Amino acid sequence: MVWAPRVVEIEERENRIFPREDLFDSAGYSLVLPETRALSAVELKDVREGVNLRALGLIGYLPLTGQIVLNLRPKFPVKNLWRMLAIADNNYDRMLPVLRSYEQAREIPPHQLLARGFCYYLRAIMNMGLARSYYREPYTGFYKPKVDFSRTVARHLSRGDDLTISGDVFGFSANLPVNAVLKSACLAFLRLIPRDPKWLTERKLLLEGLNSLHRVRSSAMLVGGEALANTVPRWLQDHYHGALSVYAMLLGYTDIGFGYEAQGSKMPSFLFSLDEVFESFVRNVFRTASRERKVAVLDGNNPKHHGRLFLDSNRFPTKPDLIFHRKKAVIGLAEVKYKPEIKEHDRYQLLSHVLAAQCKIGVWISPRTAGRAEGLEYIGSVATGAKFYHYQIDIGNDLDKASAAMIEQVTALLND
Repeated sequence: MVWAPRVVEIEERENRIFPREDLFDSAGYSLVLPETRALSAVELKDVREGVNLRALGLIGYLPLTGQIVLNLRPKFPVKNLWRMLAIADNNYDRMLPVLRSYEQAREIPPHQLLARGFCYYLRAIMNMGLARSYYREPYTGFYKPKVDFSRTVARHLSRGDDLTISGDVFGFSANLPVNAVLKSACLAFLRLIPRDPKWLTERKLLLEGLNSLHRVRSSAMLVGGEALANTVPRWLQDHYHGALSVYAMLLGYTDIGFGYEAQGSKMPSFLFSLDEVFESFVRNVFRTASRERKVAVLDGNNPKHHGRLFLDSNRFPTKPDLIFHRKKAVIGLAEVKYKPEIKEHDRYQLLSHVLAAQCKIGVWISPRTAGRAEGLEYIGSVATGAKFYHYQIDIGNDLDKASAAMIEQVTALLND
């Protein structure tokens, strides 16, 4: 009998009450996996009805205990999540060594996510060894056993050549159709991964795979090509099927969503921090659009872009999420918050950064909440003349349209 975990669907920052016996044993010890506890992905509180679990900022397929798995979903459409990930700077390195089933959906996942998934399977194939087998190939030349007499007579003896024969010989190597497709996949993913030190391990793995397949001629994968995995030894079939399935997703033969489906496509479980993804997405959207306006958009979290909170001290550097520069002068700052409400400490944070930078514009950027209008809201000004605004972007509908509106309105403030 195959063990199947209990998958609990839950949205980001949602509260769910579990019976105590699901999360604690009879002696009162926690059943929550140590790896999950170390991620700080959930918050547990004892309440009268049981244990209140609150999902924090991570989304993905997260094993909670040995019997329960949380499928943490975003509150906005999955196609917008894929779009945000494609624009954001994300290395997809928060990957659990757990295979999960992704739902079949008409979505286009980020290609770098697929590259990580493919390398997961390729690593297992390289550790166990490429599939090798006997294969038949035609031979023409001097005598060898297994002469094909009909071909020999028709091609050689009938033309007066008594020495040359035609026949078939059998070889034993990795020169198999399934490896030809695997080589094509390695070449495709090698072109996709960035030349970044964080991807060095994957680049070396793909080059190692190509080196092992150097005698194999690459072959394009056709629809349904995953079935070639059935031709390899049984101990390699799962790894080959996984690698070819991910390649089929890259080619558009198979589409996946972010939800869980028991019979869906299997890939490693990726966890994403929506705080980081949303911040990076907003920064890159502004960065791309501001090039034409000759405005530089810097990441204040990078140490080389830190500012000084005090004029005569470096003890407390400022780290604004977005720094707008024009001609080496700071013309505005922004704080990106993936939360439903801007708190008091968020207001003080941006206020102190703007005063320290001596600029005139400060903007909070957050997702639009239910009952609130998308767009720019004026908050107020301070004695220095600096003005503060709050922009709420609608990430639940057309993301490109919402991004364009945000760029237009916020950029207009910087040009005033």
